[in-house]
Amino acid sequence: MKIKNELLKCITLLIILNNQLFAQDTISKKILWTTDWSSDGKFIAIGGNLDTLKIYNEKNFKLYKSFPIKSTITRIKWHPSKNSIAVATQLSEDKSCIINLDTNEKIELNGISPDGARGIDWNYTGEYLVVADNNGQVLIYDPKGNLIRRFKNENSKGITAVDWHPKKNIMITVSDKIRLFDIQGNLIKSIKHRTEEVMLLSVTWHKSGSFFVTGDYGDRQDKSLLQYWNEKAELLRSIDISKGEYRNLTWNPKGSRLATASDALRIFDVKGNLILEGNSKDYLWGVSWNKEGNRIITSSVEQNVILWNDKAEKIMTIQ
Repeated sequence: MKIKNELLKCITLLIILNNQLFAQDTISKKILWTTDWSSDGKFIAIGGNLDTLKIYNEKNFKLYKSFPIKSTITRIKWHPSKNSIAVATQLSEDKSCIINLDTNEKIELNGISPDGARGIDWNYTGEYLVVADNNGQVLIYDPKGNLIRRFKNENSKGITAVDWHPKKNIMITVSDKIRLFDIQGNLIKSIKHRTEEVMLLSVTWHKSGSFFVTGDYGDRQDKSLLQYWNEKAELLRSIDISKGEYRNLTWNPKGSRLATASDALRIFDVKGNLILEGNSKDYLWGVSWNKEGNRIITSSVEQNVILWNDKAEKIMTIQ
């Protein structure tokens, strides 16, 4: 028993060290962490650790607006019906916030860990905004930025992503495990996604709400996994073809194709079959479909913003 406990301690220390090295690496690099296409299809938002949130016009892909936000923007999410965007930050003097693009009003979100947050998402009606922070807190706000509820993600480990169910007020958080919660903060299910101690990075419900997909970090010994799960969080399929971690995942508007950001742009079907692959010179971090489902925007570790068609073919680089 003593040997087993010591082994567990060693594994835990290695995980902590790996996460610290990862954090240091992402601090030093200038990375475009995240991108999102507005629900009306008119604008594209890009953020990272470049001290600026940039908004591009979809018509000509020229810069439309920019907002100074210090250090790292980890994730951005447009409201499902309004011209406003939720912004998660970390290692920043600027708090996570909601920005109204029509008025340029910026509403700071209070109560989030000083270490910041990486998970943010609007629910399907746009009535609630969830923020999942780096101290294991899950916080729910209204569109005016009022804190409605706060609860723990079982422990204080940082949460890397959160996603609302497309038809119900339940959500998934990912970090060391996959966890399902209702809006009251009640834990519905908690599962370890693989036997190895590998951090999860991304999650997205399918448009139907009947299943969801997760992507993890992988490590030197274990490949990154893209995993399909049913609504009860029972594993349907694991895919290990990527050479890099799955930073972000997103379904096209019809729910027929899943685009993944990794060492390449890969597009899968609802069964987890690889349909298309677009080569990338560097690692992709952000990915988003347009309203019509015929264009994809990606952002990368080397600050490249690429427009692709739905065949995973590059159309242009956005400056």
